[in-house]
Amino acid sequence: MNRIKTILNNLRQSNKYAISNPINFEEKWSFNATGIQLISLISIGCLLIGVLFTLFVLKGPFSSYFTKNDITLDRNNLENQHRKIVSLNKRIDEQDAYIASIKSIISGDIIADSLDQNIPEGQTQNTSKIQTDRSENEAKLSEKVKDDLRTNPKRKKQSIIQYFVEPVNGFISQDFNVDNHPGIDIVTAKDKTVLACLSGTVIYSGYTQKDGYVLILDHANGYISVYKHTKTILKKLGSKVQMSDPIAIVGNTGENTSGPHLHFELWYNQSAVNPKDYMNFK
Repeated sequence: MNRIKTILNNLRQSNKYAISNPINFEEKWSFNATGIQLISLISIGCLLIGVLFTLFVLKGPFSSYFTKNDITLDRNNLENQHRKIVSLNKRIDEQDAYIASIKSIISGDIIADSLDQNIPEGQTQNTSKIQTDRSENEAKLSEKVKDDLRTNPKRKKQSIIQYFVEPVNGFISQDFNVDNHPGIDIVTAKDKTVLACLSGTVIYSGYTQKDGYVLILDHANGYISVYKHTKTILKKLGSKVQMSDPIAIVGNTGENTSGPHLHFELWYNQSAVNPKDYMNFK
């Protein structure tokens, strides 16, 4: 007990603390403080150093070593994004290949039945790796385009929509022939506007080597109309059009043409039909 009192008394006594030159003992710096004041000063200093060190660890360049959960979350997000990008790129490649096949069908290079069989000789098709997770609307549209481009002359008309509009005024230079010319050629002035024969949706808008700029409209009740050799297409893929809306400009594009005219086809339930049976051409 007496020893504790002695220690307390010593701590209450004021002492002088100095820094001096060891060679000539010249005093450089000094201060007076009790033992309690010195201990308090040292404690506060240690506390400040601890706080600064903690902030440095959590916010400084080494913070990544102490925030593993955040890093793991970021890595998971990056991996998920990478998988999505790979999947989207694969779907884009498949869509590009499908569009190329449609162009080949329209230009007459391949038949529609070979659309899903274009495999190089000596290779086999691994169906287990085919991407089939297309949306329902995409699948229906793809199948409809393929089916509507197949020629089946044995089918007969089942119904007629009464109100069609001729796509362009002019004289018919070549009539419909189901075997070798599934449409009519309408000669008219250059740069004349082509009109939609019926309201519908653009399901193809592009260029082929043989037929030039081609536009295909999907109408109600199984009808599809095709417009070839145009100079300019005014509607994009997926556009909705009404009857008599401007959709293209008459031109002379493609190999299978010798002057400004419109090659016009009308299809009903996958069969090419004579447009003159559905509309009056002046």
